[in-house]
Amino acid sequence: MVTLMVWWRIKPVAWLGLRWKQWWLALVIGPCVVICMWVFLIILQVSGYIAWSEKLIGGSSMQDAVKMLKESKDSLSVALMAFSAVIVAPIAEEVIFRGYVYPVAKKLAGMKVALFFSALVFAAAHGNVTLLLPLFVLALLLAAAYEYTGSIWACIAIHFCFNGATVAMQLAARSG
Repeated sequence: MVTLMVWWRIKPVAWLGLRWKQWWLALVIGPCVVICMWVFLIILQVSGYIAWSEKLIGGSSMQDAVKMLKESKDSLSVALMAFSAVIVAPIAEEVIFRGYVYPVAKKLAGMKVALFFSALVFAAAHGNVTLLLPLFVLALLLAAAYEYTGSIWACIAIHFCFNGATVAMQLAARSG
């Protein structure tokens, strides 16, 4: 009953931009964001930021999910982790962070505060201090895509492309 009331009052189809008429933009935006993020990560690596932050924190820049993809011997676990990273995480995280956190923060504090707040929460939620800066930048790009397109589909597509590229690289490294 509560779910139906919320669904009726909020109108998620309009709120999340689920009737996005320019869906084909995701085919352009997604790969562009992935390439920009790779360039940014390469710059961070070459500049010594990654090594510096790993030394400062005493941890690894590799997320647990990526580590599992890289090291697990169980094929089923690898397949489930890949599916979760590429399909489940983009949908769930985008509904939470760009579908809820960002719009609520925007309503309460304005667009600039909402961009930075939702990006910081997204980056922190991944639980890797070394990757806080690159995840923060990715989240800013995702929120900008949401703001530009008015649709959660763009964010899901970008997130899908980013996680899909990461998973593909890890799986290629395993077989190579």
